[in-house]
Amino acid sequence: MIEQTIIHPETGETLYRDVRPIEYTYKGESMTVDQPGWYPLDKNNVDDGILSQEDAKATDFVLKILKSRVKARENHLQFNQTAFA
Repeated sequence: MIEQTIIHPETGETLYRDVRPIEYTYKGESMTVDQPGWYPLDKNNVDDGILSQEDAKATDFVLKILKSRVKARENHLQFNQTAFA
Protein backbone atom coordinates (compact mmCIF):
# COMPACT_ATOMS: atom_id res chain seq x y z
CA MET A 1 0.00 0.00 0.00
CA ILE A 2 1.38 3.43 -0.97
CA GLU A 3 1.15 6.03 1.76
CA GLN A 4 -0.42 9.34 0.71
CA THR A 5 1.81 12.37 1.08
CA ILE A 6 1.77 16.04 0.18
CA ILE A 7 4.55 18.60 0.00
CA HIS A 8 4.39 21.55 2.38
CA PRO A 9 4.00 24.65 0.18
CA GLU A 10 6.44 26.76 2.24
CA THR A 11 9.00 24.34 3.67
CA GLY A 12 9.03 21.73 0.90
CA GLU A 13 8.87 19.04 3.59
CA THR A 14 6.93 15.82 2.96
CA LEU A 15 3.76 15.64 5.06
CA TYR A 16 1.84 12.49 5.99
CA ARG A 17 -1.72 11.90 7.19
CA ASP A 18 -1.82 11.58 10.95
CA VAL A 19 -3.85 12.41 14.04
CA ARG A 20 -2.01 14.30 16.77
CA PRO A 21 -3.01 15.64 20.18
CA ILE A 22 -3.09 19.44 19.90
CA GLU A 23 -3.86 21.79 22.78
CA TYR A 24 -5.99 24.82 21.96
CA THR A 25 -6.34 27.74 24.36
CA TYR A 26 -8.88 30.56 24.30
CA LYS A 27 -8.98 33.28 26.97
CA GLY A 28 -7.54 31.03 29.66
CA GLU A 29 -9.56 27.92 28.81
CA SER A 30 -7.67 24.98 27.28
CA MET A 31 -8.64 21.73 25.65
CA THR A 32 -6.73 19.00 23.84
CA VAL A 33 -8.16 17.48 20.67
CA ASP A 34 -7.01 14.59 18.50
CA GLN A 35 -6.44 16.74 15.41
CA PRO A 36 -6.37 15.01 12.02
CA GLY A 37 -4.18 16.65 9.40
CA TRP A 38 -1.06 16.50 7.25
CA TYR A 39 2.07 16.48 9.43
CA PRO A 40 5.85 16.03 9.10
CA LEU A 41 7.37 12.80 10.42
CA ASP A 42 8.72 14.62 13.50
CA LYS A 43 5.90 13.95 16.00
CA ASN A 44 6.92 17.03 18.02
CA ASN A 45 6.46 19.35 15.05
CA VAL A 46 2.78 20.21 14.84
CA ASP A 47 3.38 23.82 13.76
CA ASP A 48 4.16 22.79 10.17
CA GLY A 49 1.00 20.72 9.82
CA ILE A 50 -1.69 21.55 7.29
CA LEU A 51 -5.41 21.06 7.91
CA SER A 52 -8.02 20.45 5.24
CA GLN A 53 -11.49 21.94 5.62
CA GLU A 54 -12.68 18.59 6.91
CA ASP A 55 -9.77 18.43 9.40
CA ALA A 56 -10.58 21.93 10.64
CA LYS A 57 -14.01 20.78 11.83
CA ALA A 58 -12.33 19.31 14.93
CA THR A 59 -10.75 22.71 15.62
CA ASP A 60 -14.06 24.53 15.06
CA PHE A 61 -15.81 22.19 17.50
CA VAL A 62 -13.18 22.75 20.21
CA LEU A 63 -13.27 26.52 19.71
CA LYS A 64 -17.07 26.51 20.19
CA ILE A 65 -16.65 24.59 23.45
CA LEU A 66 -13.91 26.93 24.69
CA LYS A 67 -15.98 30.02 23.82
CA SER A 68 -18.95 28.53 25.68
CA ARG A 69 -16.79 27.89 28.75
CA VAL A 70 -15.46 31.46 28.68
CA LYS A 71 -18.98 32.89 28.28
CA ALA A 72 -20.27 30.74 31.16
CA ARG A 73 -17.36 31.84 33.35
CA GLU A 74 -17.92 35.52 32.50
CA ASN A 75 -21.67 35.23 33.13
CA HIS A 76 -20.98 33.54 36.46
CA LEU A 77 -18.61 36.34 37.47
CA GLN A 78 -21.13 38.99 36.44
CA PHE A 79 -23.85 37.19 38.43
CA ASN A 80 -21.65 37.00 41.54
CA GLN A 81 -20.67 40.66 41.30
CA THR A 82 -24.32 41.69 40.89
CA ALA A 83 -25.63 39.38 43.59
CA PHE A 84 -23.28 40.68 46.26
CA ALA A 85 -23.14 44.37 45.27
